[in-house]
Formats: sequence, structure tokens, C-alpha cells
Amino acid sequence: MQASVTDAFTQLVEGIQAGIDWDLVGQADGVRALLDGVFEERIHLGDRARYQIRVNLQKKSDVASYAGFIVEDGNPTSGPFQGTTFVWFPGEGGSVVALGIGTDGFGADAAILGRPGHGRRLRALSRLHGGELWVKPDLLDNATEVPDSVSSRWPEIDAALKAYARVLYATAAVRPGDGDAENIVGDLLDLFFYEHRSRHKGASQAAWESRLQDIHAYIFPATGAAAVTDILLERRFVILEGPPGTGKTRLARQVGQAVGSHEMVQFHPARTYEDFVVGLYPRAAGGELAFEVRPGDLLRANSLANDKPHVLLIDEINRADLGRVLGEAVSLFEPGEPDREVRLPHIPNGYSELLQLSPNLMVLGTRNTADRSIARIDLAIRRRFAFIDVWPALQPVRDEGDELATELFADVLRTFTEYTDEDGLRLVPGHAYFLDPRPDLGPSGKAKRVHRRIRQELLPLLRDYVAERLLGPATLEVVGLADRIEARLLER
Repeated sequence: MQASVTDAFTQLVEGIQAGIDWDLVGQADGVRALLDGVFEERIHLGDRARYQIRVNLQKKSDVASYAGFIVEDGNPTSGPFQGTTFVWFPGEGGSVVALGIGTDGFGADAAILGRPGHGRRLRALSRLHGGELWVKPDLLDNATEVPDSVSSRWPEIDAALKAYARVLYATAAVRPGDGDAENIVGDLLDLFFYEHRSRHKGASQAAWESRLQDIHAYIFPATGAAAVTDILLERRFVILEGPPGTGKTRLARQVGQAVGSHEMVQFHPARTYEDFVVGLYPRAAGGELAFEVRPGDLLRANSLANDKPHVLLIDEINRADLGRVLGEAVSLFEPGEPDREVRLPHIPNGYSELLQLSPNLMVLGTRNTADRSIARIDLAIRRRFAFIDVWPALQPVRDEGDELATELFADVLRTFTEYTDEDGLRLVPGHAYFLDPRPDLGPSGKAKRVHRRIRQELLPLLRDYVAERLLGPATLEVVGLADRIEARLLER
């Protein structure tokens, strides 16, 4: 949904699009009044004293013209300041709108820039705007300038770049006729106020809440059976990976059912080449010990795919040592080269010495990204599979109608989004922990079953994360999360 557009905001966007040709350039009082009007339209006036408006807009290309909001927080009324800012720089044929920091440093806003959630929201907005919003990889880096590959596409703001290129961390060009101008200006402005915990109001509040849902959908994108089926039919070898409780196995079964013929095997540390490809097994024969050659899961699945599409589902695929389990057969997993073949060390009855995978055979694996006790998938295997992320989804929990479960799950998602690094985000517990484990028992007692599951499955998982030191700087936040969940459950 696009950002809320109102009269003062519309005039502001038009002025930003116009650049140095804007009629109000040089009229500082008029621009201040306009920015005050934008604030009044979007944010509760009780928060107005927390911000300064700074204006220095001139029709001179050699002057670093700018205007915008900075945090009050003890800053002087002019000159260098600390903290973050929403600002734009007018140029020829447009402007550059940005979030930045003061040339005197981060101040108290280092906490905002240091939270992974702020960067995640900005990167999500960058994707929403098709990459037109540039975001600095490290928001706390005030030494690196905006790269030339980015600034070369902007309206000319040479004086501003010379003065402020190191302190801008999220920027976008805005030009006349740009259909996304209202959205990109509104997103950066609203995010600036949101990160400072200022309160949106009226239509702006509804629009920003909708935008936060759009952002959340980019942080935790949905993955459906139809999309996975399409990729599997095209790519043949696919792995679903994600945190625990996100429904990877259930999704894999749905895809198998959509294709039709399918079977599932479980990988674990004791799984071997003999189990999966082909092996020799001892047997008694006439009072003596003999050996028989048995086909493994791959050979049997390949036979079933001779005359129809067939999916071999491999649950927890990375719990086994894949290099040893696949052996020379790893070279067959090339979706665009069905003619590849390998020579089997043993030949089961009814099978050929040369193994070639049927074009009808597909392999769909699942991988739990939270299990750090098992080996990572090596590059030779990773190159041969397509990987699809499966993230937690709030909607299934909402659909069950348990308000406490929905509230607690939203708190889990918010905490992990806001405070964990990228590795930590891969540990966020999924929606299954907040759903009825026995829906077959009917609605009676459902809430108690869900709450017991949260207490007996989710809380131990969070405590294990903390005990195993998997969350780095987010550890204390997740400890607080677990304590909040436990306290809310005790209230029931």
C-alpha cells in the first residue's frame, strides 16, 4: 500500500521533485511552515518538541542546500549536530532524499543504527522500491562515502556530496514525474519518526501499519506449495530450508501430493551410501555367509520415475554426511544434463551397471537451519540444488483465533527481527509452536493444548539457544522474551 498522501505532504513531495527550481527555495520560513504542516498531518503534536527543523535551501549549485528534520536531544539550533536526520538535497532536475547522521556523530541514535531491525526494514524498503533506495551495508559506518555507482545516477548535488557523503546511509533520487516519489519520500519520513517511537495518527497511522506489514512480508516472505512445485518441476533438485516449526516437512508432502507419485525417507547421521545408492548386505545361504546387492532409495525412486514424474522427499537432508551418502552419484544431480551416468560398484538384480537419473525423477529435501550440531552442506552439493527459504508466518496463528498465542508469536517475531544478526534470524521459532498440536481432538481444550505447547516446547528451545550461546548480542533480549512469555502464560 502506498504511503498516506495529504495536502502539505503533497506540496513537500512536489518541491523535492522540483529540486532547486522550487518556488519556496530561499524562503526558509515558508519551508519550515510546510514541514510543520507535514508533521501535524502525520504525527501526534505531543512529539513535536523532540525534533528540530533545519532549512538551508538556495538556488546555488555550489552551496550544500538541504532541509529536513533532526532530533532535538540537546543539539544546537544550527551547526554540527548528533543523531539521525531525515533530509533532502535539491539539485538540477530533482533532489536526493536521505536518512543520515549528523557530522558530530551518532549520539543516542547509535542504538537505532546498531539494531539489526532498522537495517532490515531499510533493506526491505529497498526491495519494495525496486532497488532505487540505496542502503549502506553497515549503518554504523561513518567513514565510507556513497559509492560513485550510486551517486552518478542522482541529480547533481556536488556540494552536498562533498560535505555529507560519509554520513548518508539510506538515499534515493527523486525527480519530476517520478511515480514512486510520494511513496519513497513517505517511507523514509515515516521510518525516521517510527524509529524514534513517535506516534503516527489518523490515515497516516493506518497507512504506516500497512506499510510495516509490507516490510514484514519482505523480511519473512511467504512460500506456498504451488510456487515450490513450479520450481521443483523446472529445477528437479530443491531443498527447503528454514528455522524449526515453519512447516517444511508438511510443505514438502504437499508438493509431493501435487506432483502425484512420491515417497519420503529420513536422513540421519547413520545414513550411508549403501542405504541411499547401492550396497552389499550379508545373508545366510545354505549354512554359509553370502552377500546380496540391494538397491538404495535413489535407485528405487529412479525406477519409479521411469514412466511418470516421481518425487523423492528427503527429510532433514543435512543430518547425514551428504558427501559420503551420495558418493559418485553426486555428479548426476545436474538438472540440465540428464544424460550423465556413473558406474555402480555393485549391480542389483534387474538394474544396469550404469546409473543414469530419469528426467522424471525429482528430489525435494528439507533442512533445519537452527541445527548447528550437523554439518553445513558443502559447495559441490549446494551448487546442484535450488534452495528455498521457508519462514515463520503469523497468519496461521491468527487464523486459529487464540489471542494470547498470536500476541506471543508477534513478540517472538518482533524480538528476533529487531535484535538478532543474520545467523540469529535463522533461528526464529516458527508458527507450529503456536498451533494446536492435536486438532483432531476438536475445539474443546484447544487453548490449553496450545499454551502447554508454548510452555513445553517453545520455552525450552529459547532457553537452549541462550545456553548454547547462539544469539550473540541478542542473548539478553531473548532472555527477556522468554521471561515475558512465561509470565503471560502464568497469568492464565
